[in-house]
Amino acid sequence: DSWHFFMSAVCTVIQGLSGQKDDWPALLQQIEQQSPNIRSTDIDGILAQLTLPLHTIGFAVMLYLKTRGNGQMLDDAAFIAQCRQLLFAGDPEQLRYIRPKACELCRFFAECCRRSGQALPGMKALLEAVQKLRGSPECLTSVHSDYLQLCLVAKNFKPAISLLDQRILKVTKDAMQARDYLLYFYYGGMVYAATQRFGKALDMFQLAFTMPCQVLSEIMVEIHKKYVLVSLILNGEVPPLPKYTSQVLQRLLKTSSQEYLDFAQAIGSRTPAKVDAAMERHRDAFIRDSNLGLAKQARDAVCSRNIQGLTQTYVTLSLSDIAQQVHLADASAAKHKIMAMMERGEIGATIDAAMGMVSFQADLDRASSLALLSRLEKQMQIANELNEKLRQVDEVVSCSSSYLSKVTMQDRQSRWGEPADWPGVAAGAMADEMLDVGEKPPGYSR
Repeated sequence: DSWHFFMSAVCTVIQGLSGQKDDWPALLQQIEQQSPNIRSTDIDGILAQLTLPLHTIGFAVMLYLKTRGNGQMLDDAAFIAQCRQLLFAGDPEQLRYIRPKACELCRFFAECCRRSGQALPGMKALLEAVQKLRGSPECLTSVHSDYLQLCLVAKNFKPAISLLDQRILKVTKDAMQARDYLLYFYYGGMVYAATQRFGKALDMFQLAFTMPCQVLSEIMVEIHKKYVLVSLILNGEVPPLPKYTSQVLQRLLKTSSQEYLDFAQAIGSRTPAKVDAAMERHRDAFIRDSNLGLAKQARDAVCSRNIQGLTQTYVTLSLSDIAQQVHLADASAAKHKIMAMMERGEIGATIDAAMGMVSFQADLDRASSLALLSRLEKQMQIANELNEKLRQVDEVVSCSSSYLSKVTMQDRQSRWGEPADWPGVAAGAMADEMLDVGEKPPGYSR
């Protein structure tokens, strides 16, 4: 009948226009024209006649239409299986050609996986999507945040760390929104915090504040709360927000995170009684925000910093005296605390169990010094690589006709000085004689 003829025609269009890149615009245009007439219940039949990777664009757009299916209930299991087939077998170039739709499809796929309890299989497919859609390892896409979310749901952090450790220098503007940018740094900071890499977690949360904004988003509020707690774990205090944070954001965040700032004030006193009181006072807020674990770690870090303070005053001290000064239960608790700090490299000490004495070591171990030197060399190498990247970007921008056309007359005047100061130019010369920033000033004859 006519309906089957129409569906057959759709398949024929996809099969006929998928082979050559020059035909892809026409393929998309024809699918979009026919999409209002394609029913969600018929999409599976179309997909069955398509072959991957050859028909990647048509396959992906059909799945995308499934997510827009006139309010019909979606079969999560079938949809997840079809998305996995696309992401693993799809052609990377075709997927990048329809990147906005592919990224939106990945977001819907991640939600289905989370809802169906299939976070782990979804992780593997989304990692494949990240690699195909980003173009280069330095490029950020919206799929990054979807992937990190599933890693957190599955509590599988090692693959996420591998992705997060890759430097991001570019953003896919055609498929990124402010929400995607914030969620990448939010989930990334949570992954680092879950693996006890608090320094990198703090960096991720700080980078979220670089986004210009005029209103306060709920994501930014949650980022700030975790930023406060991770700062307390790492440093015992909350540093001021970076100077590039918008004034609106700085003002509103103070009012939206009052419980956390009050807790930070108690931590700053380094008095266990005040810290415990603040902890109980704001326990409900920490539980509501799923931050109770971080808050407990911030509380425990007070004891560690107090012990570190003792190393600056004493060379030898008994375990019982340490327990008394840092408000631990007994000498045994002090011993276990010090041994844990030694394992993490926070202090150097020797414990005489028989005498119940601790000798603190002021000098760094030679192995630690060598490790520090190796780390410094690695960081210098990274800094040099970033400097070279920045220089290349600066050259590209400086030669861009789009950039040069947007340079205002005032910028041109500030670069060349006032016209009256130019050699051989009368005081009445008009600034509009400068047609391009690259031109020489009128009268310039050298």
